[in-house]
Amino acid sequence: MGKSARPVSGSPAKKPEKQAKGSKASPASKSPHLKKNNKYSGDYLLAGAVVLFTFLLYLHSLKNGFVDWDDPDYLRDSLMVHQLDWGSLKTMFTSFYCGNYHPLTTLTWAIEYVVSGYNSPALYHFDNLCLHLVNILLVFWFIRLISRNRLIAAMVAFWFGIHPMHVESVAWISERKDVLYAAFFLAGLIAWCYYLMELNDSTGKVNRLPGKQRKFYFLSLLFFLLSLLSKSAAVVFPLVLLLIEFLLRRRFSTKQLAEKIPFFALALLFGILAILSQRSAINRGMDLELSAPDRFFAVNYAIVRYIAMLFYPAGLSAYHPYPLIVPGSRSAIIYLSLLLNLILAGIAVYSLKYSRKWVFGLLFFLVNIILVLQILPFGGAFIAERYTYISYIGLFYILACLLVGTAEKTGFSPQLRYILIAVFILFSGLFSITTYRRISVWKDSLSLFDDVVKKYPGNYMAYYLRGSALQAKDADGAISDYTRSIALNPRNPKSLNNRGNMFSASHKYKEAFADYNAALDLDPSLSEALNNRGAVKAILGDPQGAMEDINKALRIRPGYRDAYRNRGLVKLQMNDLSSAREDWKKAAGMGDEISVKLLERHTE
Repeated sequence: MGKSARPVSGSPAKKPEKQAKGSKASPASKSPHLKKNNKYSGDYLLAGAVVLFTFLLYLHSLKNGFVDWDDPDYLRDSLMVHQLDWGSLKTMFTSFYCGNYHPLTTLTWAIEYVVSGYNSPALYHFDNLCLHLVNILLVFWFIRLISRNRLIAAMVAFWFGIHPMHVESVAWISERKDVLYAAFFLAGLIAWCYYLMELNDSTGKVNRLPGKQRKFYFLSLLFFLLSLLSKSAAVVFPLVLLLIEFLLRRRFSTKQLAEKIPFFALALLFGILAILSQRSAINRGMDLELSAPDRFFAVNYAIVRYIAMLFYPAGLSAYHPYPLIVPGSRSAIIYLSLLLNLILAGIAVYSLKYSRKWVFGLLFFLVNIILVLQILPFGGAFIAERYTYISYIGLFYILACLLVGTAEKTGFSPQLRYILIAVFILFSGLFSITTYRRISVWKDSLSLFDDVVKKYPGNYMAYYLRGSALQAKDADGAISDYTRSIALNPRNPKSLNNRGNMFSASHKYKEAFADYNAALDLDPSLSEALNNRGAVKAILGDPQGAMEDINKALRIRPGYRDAYRNRGLVKLQMNDLSSAREDWKKAAGMGDEISVKLLERHTE
């Protein structure tokens, strides 16, 4: 390992050599900002090697299928992605989608659906992988700019590409929003770095934006907007810009804050949209109610868990329920987490005497994960691996700087070099093996949710998820899992609804009707239970009641494929064949094969 280009920030600056008589210092040398450096020899080779290795590691993800977790809602059952015209485009950008606002992500799914429908998942997986590879290059580029060290950039990009915690974002089709928003987010950070390069005023004050400055400023703003349109998590972008300027020692000025106003305005707008789109999920799906002090400790514990899983990614799961924070079941580590976080913060503050890297990396991690730390209760998941996709870049940066910095301070002695190489290979090898295996877990619903049950055998959600995967293959197994889920949590309406479906499939209509009623008592707006109860009402000889339930389900969830099919069957029962065919045509247009057969059978 040889020495690379001189870093801009980090270790204390050396005293400048005496300037030759008559020579002039370049504007870049006077600037406290990012300095221009055109020595990028070897960068392409390093970045290309990282991308190639990651591509080979993830190649078998192209054989994975869809999973019954958001994929049907986002793709199979949504009219919004089934056609690509001006009407659907308008709907994408003017309405919420499955409780979210990410029109650009929805647009990518619509393009893929036009090409391959819901029959072939390979295209969706291929595009996710391509975006991940692009993000690796962008991470390399970004870290190269802020560190001026290609070795640090390569290490961060490599860990970003292969870390097991990132499999969820890449191997799960519904998490397209992660890899897409990250691409624009990172591109915006890179554009901002180039904007800083063009600032030659040592005070950091900019009275007007010359050509290049203006170009990179607006490029950064544009990429930020595209990132927001891909996922609302991008709202933290302006804070990350401030972190970059902190790392690169840009002198504070009012102009520095004024130029961020458009960024904060966009963040505020999309933050409000995110709250409006997801307000139904706030305080919903919680396994237990936490007091304010317990929630405080839970947030601290989540931070510790995320950091620990960076080094030791064990117990990976598609679903991580809340830990037991109830009287008599308190875990000491949950309360020690506050002390651990304070120690970590103290080390970071102390490190400011020597470098800003620790504080930058730690704050980069916290800023990008703070919105999902369950400060406000959101659903029943305690942590989620996909939330580390961008945030881990900050921690990877600290680790890479520590390894490379230690080596440089000792002059790359052979003994230390071998030790550092061994540490790097050991961790990278373990990450790669775990990632390869983890990708296989995402191959289908049963494999994914069976893994959740193994990790959390005492959690109701684990059995609910596996029950949904067993429905088409093992009816008795599905009923058993749903019954177990209901026993663990009687207030989960979806478990009741799904068990009702299995009873209905077994012609146990009274049991099914009772489960649907119980589900709707808990959640009167559960469209699936309304549709299913309507179908059972029709079977039991109440077509009018069936129509009321199914129409209500369609009002709650427009474009509900199964509801169109069932309403068509009820209309047929009421001798309205023409209207029934219209409903079946809608369902068939969403890929419902049963409706296609019904249309063929009932020709006019």
